[in-house]
Amino acid sequence: MIVCILYTTAMATLEDVARFLGMSKSTVRNRVNALGETLDVYLSRGPRNRLIFEGEAVAILRRLEELRESEGLPIQEAVLRLKWELSYAEQPPGVYIMLPTDVESSVLKELVQELCDERDHWRSYAKMLQSVLPASLKWLTNISPSIPSDRRLN
Repeated sequence: MIVCILYTTAMATLEDVARFLGMSKSTVRNRVNALGETLDVYLSRGPRNRLIFEGEAVAILRRLEELRESEGLPIQEAVLRLKWELSYAEQPPGVYIMLPTDVESSVLKELVQELCDERDHWRSYAKMLQSVLPASLKWLTNISPSIPSDRRLN
């Protein structure tokens, strides 16, 4: 499962949110009501009592729709699932992959190996480029690590 919540400081009206999410204003209102207090801290009232959404509220509504559409969940089940996801969002904002513990170490080992392979590929590419540098730019070779054990870029 991937939980992706993007945090912004932008403010939007009900009309803006409806347009952004491709919904009617009444559908957005229904989603806001279904989420209840989850959105309260991200909502305020503007001039003429207009509902104002902070960026976090828009991200939460978008995730709700992703859950509903991708997994075919009814709105109430999607709300419960989203609240569960948000209860584990004490980490900094971003993308999180939640894996069972037994799978986690093998996946991480594979990922580290892929990253090391990619690093080595780009290191060899840089060395090739260094070899064709004109004499006036040879000084650039001094700013990069010359051996894999050099920890500056590892």
